[in-house]
Amino acid sequence: QGLNKRLGNDITSIYKQRLKDELDVIVSMHYEDYFLIVWDFILYAKKNGIYVGPGRGSAAGSLVAYCLGITHVDPIKFNLLFERFLNPERISMPDIDTDFPDDRRDEVIRYVLAKYGQAHVAHISTFGTLAAKQVLRDVGRVLEISVREMDILSKAVPFMLKITLKDAYETSPRFRNLIDSDLRYTKLYQLARGLEGLPRHISTHAAGIVLSGTDLSEVVPLIQVEADMVSTQYTMEYLEVLGLIKMDFLGLRNLTIIDQVVKMIKKHLQIDLEILKIPLDDQKTLDLVRKVDTVGIFQLESDGMKNLLRQMKTTRFDDIVATIALFRPGPMENIPTYIKAKDNASSIHYLHPDLKVIVEDTYGILIYQEQIMQVAQKMAGFTLGRADLLRKAMGKKDPEQLMRLKQEFIQGCLKKGYTQALADELYELVFKFANYGFNKSHSVAYAMISYQMAYLKANYPTMFYAALLSSVIGSEQKTSQYLEECKAHEVRILPPSINESTDIYELSSKGIRLPLLLIKSVGGAACREILNERSLGPFKSFHDFIARINTRRFSRSSVEALIDAGAFDDFGFNRKSLLASLDEAYQYANLVKIEGKDQTRIDLGLVMTPDIIIVKEDPLEKAEREKLVLGFYLSDHPLFHIKQLYQISSNIISLQPNKSSVKLICMIKGIKQHRTKKGDLMAFLSLSDESSECNGVLMPNLYASINDRLVKGLFVMIEGICEEEGSIFIKKIDLLDKIEK
Repeated sequence: QGLNKRLGNDITSIYKQRLKDELDVIVSMHYEDYFLIVWDFILYAKKNGIYVGPGRGSAAGSLVAYCLGITHVDPIKFNLLFERFLNPERISMPDIDTDFPDDRRDEVIRYVLAKYGQAHVAHISTFGTLAAKQVLRDVGRVLEISVREMDILSKAVPFMLKITLKDAYETSPRFRNLIDSDLRYTKLYQLARGLEGLPRHISTHAAGIVLSGTDLSEVVPLIQVEADMVSTQYTMEYLEVLGLIKMDFLGLRNLTIIDQVVKMIKKHLQIDLEILKIPLDDQKTLDLVRKVDTVGIFQLESDGMKNLLRQMKTTRFDDIVATIALFRPGPMENIPTYIKAKDNASSIHYLHPDLKVIVEDTYGILIYQEQIMQVAQKMAGFTLGRADLLRKAMGKKDPEQLMRLKQEFIQGCLKKGYTQALADELYELVFKFANYGFNKSHSVAYAMISYQMAYLKANYPTMFYAALLSSVIGSEQKTSQYLEECKAHEVRILPPSINESTDIYELSSKGIRLPLLLIKSVGGAACREILNERSLGPFKSFHDFIARINTRRFSRSSVEALIDAGAFDDFGFNRKSLLASLDEAYQYANLVKIEGKDQTRIDLGLVMTPDIIIVKEDPLEKAEREKLVLGFYLSDHPLFHIKQLYQISSNIISLQPNKSSVKLICMIKGIKQHRTKKGDLMAFLSLSDESSECNGVLMPNLYASINDRLVKGLFVMIEGICEEEGSIFIKKIDLLDKIEK
């Protein structure tokens, strides 16, 4: 039934046989219930409008999972292997991980908990361990060593991943000298060494849920870490041997974005877009990826990934799949060979013509684990289950098992009529790429999410950006980056509006409206107060807002932030005038407020509404106050005009620490002098433009030539080199008169 639904009546013998083979394995291993449990909660999600990801990990290689609607990747179309997921020659638990929007994941977990009961469902515990700096601080506190001393000791531990105290003592002279300088520190070090690595606190696994047919308390010790559900006291790696089923319910921000865009399309365009059925050859989408316009796209927006995409010159969906597989530690080594072969077909070399059918799509390069298994199957006569054992043995480098499997591989090649020399070469080829191959099932499933986001960005850009921006509320850096992206794509961003804004970015006929929640000093509680009051009717004027909000718990600082953000601009007065009128507005609000026994109300007829005090506004001050409350410049910053005059479009947020030359126009926000070892004065400048902020370094010779004219608030044109993130080594600086310009 599921296969008919997926393929209609066009079911070939390949699909029928694959389905039979998979079902035989699943039934023989007694995993029917596992598949049906997953099918059930995914069905619940779909019936309740919760978007389910197309798949994750090796489960995407299962036709049964595809037929049940657990995954949305056709494994035969993409040449994926069931044995990579469930190997009949190696007894292991199936592992189906499911992605949901991060704002609705908990609904699915609550459904599973309600269906199977508190006694049968639990979170999985994880333990935070005492790492080098943490164990120093904890022991130091017990030994009553001062916080200031502990700060000095902690900062002396080198910043390296998973560094131990022993490593720090041996590699850092500063840390070693401090430890040896005081008997208290020596005792601290010795005690901390003994405790290092031990569990410090318990928490819950980010995604894992465990299920049991019998009462969990009879199988594993439990602990109440979170209020809603118990947790196992054992960590994940010890649960499988007890026969417990682990399932990962993952919340993906990107699925939330997709889900929100699809809902906006329905709301504003009355189009029911079935995102799982979009064509994988949409030209606008492929053009967007080829042009590397991938900011905001899942898996494709990092600088490294964008560099790879430029080389890939994407023309098909499979190129995105390969890009995701190649951009990993290890597989990266294959990138130059892959790109060369993609650009020049004559450079492709096959060890034997029989390999062509396996590696033709990847230009003669083994980049997927599934290809390694297929080589063992086709060339050495391995079953796919046996081929998966070979792949795993190569990854683990188990010498005993490898020797046995190598002999089996060589003998298999000889039996199929290949020469000894070719058999040896094939084994070495497989062995070389076994460590670098990536799971194609996972790569295809995640490429689906990337493609869906690229499709929405290419075809519905305004809605895409509205959802994308809503997903990063609270992150100034990401918000600023995505707003710059909107400007580059001529998507208009509107200031917050006291009558139109909500707690997320909203679409309007004119563009995307900023949310109230973005404004500093307007938190969730203040935002709710505005929305609750506005539900009684729109605010008719600035004084109407002050009078009505004065009856609720709402601070003056929040009102000032709303003014600076432009939330009252629609009322026709500049922000400086509204700030100047605020005292009188509150006096008016207090006069019209009537406090009763049970409620507070207002009577606007009690006194006349005062006039707004008109004050001239300085554009630069307006822009700076706006940036303070929004975290970025939104309205017409004075720099815009100067940059147009000098025809310079580059900005601070686009700087890359690659030692390339840069030319910017920005404003000096601060100057900090520093004397070199030779006694010469140099300076560190704090610089800002409409996009972000950075530091500039002025060496003594250049600083000496302009230090008497360098003042805070001045606009400058600088040329230099970006050597590290957020810093420019200035080689030339020109002072611009902001008033004249």
